[in-house]
Amino acid sequence: MKFIITLLLIAIISAPQDFTTLTLKKEIEVESDFLRVDNFGKIYLVKRDEVFMYNKDGSFLSQNSNKLLGEINDLDVTSGLEMSAFFKDQIQVVFLDNQLALRGNQIPLDLLEFEQVSEVCTSHGNGLWLFDQVKMELFRIDKNNRHVASSGNLMQLLGFAPEPNYMREINNWLYVNDPEIGILVFDIYGTYYKTIPIKNTIEFQIKNKQCIYFSDPYLVKFDMTELEYDTVMKIVDHPKQVLVSKNQLNVLYDNKLTLYDYQP
Repeated sequence: MKFIITLLLIAIISAPQDFTTLTLKKEIEVESDFLRVDNFGKIYLVKRDEVFMYNKDGSFLSQNSNKLLGEINDLDVTSGLEMSAFFKDQIQVVFLDNQLALRGNQIPLDLLEFEQVSEVCTSHGNGLWLFDQVKMELFRIDKNNRHVASSGNLMQLLGFAPEPNYMREINNWLYVNDPEIGILVFDIYGTYYKTIPIKNTIEFQIKNKQCIYFSDPYLVKFDMTELEYDTVMKIVDHPKQVLVSKNQLNVLYDNKLTLYDYQP
């Protein structure tokens, strides 16, 4: 089955396509480590310890920097109202509000008996999901830092040791990306549900039962119900990231962010 799906993906991506014509809205000269967009269309660029927030049209809104915790490894802006910044080297998480102001105290994960946290994302009710690489387990903690759910040892449950590089909770499902395996899906209690057969990707977006991801040079949609791939368009010049927001395509290169009108 996996072999058939892989061949199908290769066939789709190799086939000639009539790619969508894009209209350039704005180009911002900027160097950034990574890009995020929230469900309101606001744009976030992260450079080492700094976060820069822009409106959907590319106008600058706000900035935040924390020189004490090192580099930001991930910024989860899924809700658009409250976001979490993960500082992997210091094993710390801080929450920011929708103006990038610090909200509450930073969370020292090592003091909560987690040994080596490699990935973090926000969860419903102001909670957090964590992946502990030593325990090989997913944990959910609530807003009071209490353990409320866990997956159990994933090596024992799945028969392999996952190495996630990105994860998000969306509509009460936790999506955990392992580039070598695919996107592992868990329910809100940490119970494994299935694996979405998408490999070798840095990140993904879940929208209307579709998984959207960039596989250079193509933007691809995977229908999670029909198990079908659809190549959306080709994007030239090897961008670092491509993220879709409402009626807009956000393309990050090494030295610029390019915004396009996008009508799917």
